[in-house]
Amino acid sequence: MWHSIFEALGDLPPPLVVALLSALPVSEVRGGIPAGLLMGMPLWQILPIAIVFNVLSVVPVILWFNPAADWLAERGHLTWLVKKLRARAMSKKATVDKYGVYAVTLFVAIPLPMTGAWTGSLVAAVFKMEFWRALACMAGGVVIASTIVSILYSVGVWTAGAMNGG
Repeated sequence: MWHSIFEALGDLPPPLVVALLSALPVSEVRGGIPAGLLMGMPLWQILPIAIVFNVLSVVPVILWFNPAADWLAERGHLTWLVKKLRARAMSKKATVDKYGVYAVTLFVAIPLPMTGAWTGSLVAAVFKMEFWRALACMAGGVVIASTIVSILYSVGVWTAGAMNGG
């Protein structure tokens, strides 16, 4: 999968590739950080780009998901998608009710598929979390996820080198 993504991105400068992959809901920082490292960028340069673009990419979701979803539902457009997205967010209700902002932050912090800032911002929007609080949850979670991804990547490279006699 990553090979085809790299091919599609062609000759873009590495910082732009990191920014684009970090902003996409399918990859977020769990794609942007390894891509930058594979392209030879230093981690100190990758992290600010990946974190900022991941967080900024979800601001529209926090601000406009509910109004857009209501507008679409009123007109009968994409009703199935609106219901699916709201149901996905509501599936986190028990955890959010119990742990509040910590639940949203930790959900964003887990660098696995179907978690991250995009899904976290959807949860924050559906639960009508105040904008700055939601943004803080996204930022905190993305920083934690970036740390985890960086450590896992480094351990993986070190382990692969050790296994290959390097």
